[in-house]
Amino acid sequence: MASDRSRVLITGITGRVGSHLAAELLAREVAVRGLVMPDDPLRAKVDSAVEVVEGSLDDSAALMSAVSDVSHIVHLAAVILYQLHQDNLIWQVNVEGTRNLMQAIQQRPPSPLRLLFASSDQVYPGPFPQYTPTDENHPLEPTTAYGVSKLIGEELTRHTARVVPNCRFTIVRFCHNQTWQEILDPHGFFAERQFYVKGRLSWLLDSGRTDFVTTESIRRLQAVDSDDNPLLLGLTDAGQPLTMDIMDTRDIAVGLVPALFKPEASNNAYNFAPEQPVSQAEVIPYMGKALSKRWVEVRLPGAPARSNLSGAKALRELGVGARYSVFDMIDEASRVCRVPR
Repeated sequence: MASDRSRVLITGITGRVGSHLAAELLAREVAVRGLVMPDDPLRAKVDSAVEVVEGSLDDSAALMSAVSDVSHIVHLAAVILYQLHQDNLIWQVNVEGTRNLMQAIQQRPPSPLRLLFASSDQVYPGPFPQYTPTDENHPLEPTTAYGVSKLIGEELTRHTARVVPNCRFTIVRFCHNQTWQEILDPHGFFAERQFYVKGRLSWLLDSGRTDFVTTESIRRLQAVDSDDNPLLLGLTDAGQPLTMDIMDTRDIAVGLVPALFKPEASNNAYNFAPEQPVSQAEVIPYMGKALSKRWVEVRLPGAPARSNLSGAKALRELGVGARYSVFDMIDEASRVCRVPR
């Protein structure tokens, strides 16, 4: 798919998706450039074959250097945050940073360009869509600052493709994704609040929200909180287990390759998601067995999240699917890693 003259810039190259995408491209002998923060502790892990441009999304000189002479740009750099007190940072990085990148693209010497923007199911919004499975035709109506930032990023991408000659775009909306290394980690950025009582409780306490659903959820979680930090099997108030979309980051990265190079992905938007969501009634006991750890069932108030993103279009047009199930990820983590209890 890629030509010998392809050179791909990846912003966020040290992140979970960016690092996996860089490896996929290098394995295909595609030249890769990465925009890396000067103080990024993960810089040492960037493959030596990657051309590194040091700078951030608010450094105009670094951005101009990064976007020059590339045929493809994958914009992954973002903060994934949901708390009210984090809104300013979300705006600064996800909105202003994306705007700065798009301005650099508009100012570079004209040459053909493929621009891929990494968006999120939060633009629909993810947990509370009008219908499921949620396809690409669903109205875009985010309810969080993070979701709004991603929707603005999509529009900035479309605008850039309109005003820059020979520029085509692709938008990819990810479902929730994790690496197998972090899926069992009680201190992991995502796993902590999704799968552990203490993590969910801490996240809610930090939210600063005082609505009934939040305060009642805190009360119910505090009732089962204990020193051994049990796994959390979330139920609706009616006792039905919650479900979730989850995709291995490796599958996300592999899917980005056809999204970046296939002609049919040009000026198009795709959801990346597994064929079916999974029930916590299956996932949490499986984790418990892998960790030799108990779990507790907690009925959580409010409208139940019903994430069920449709990845049918990406599968049909790009061949993007899930090679690894959440159970494969748990098996790999429990086999390879020493997971802290």
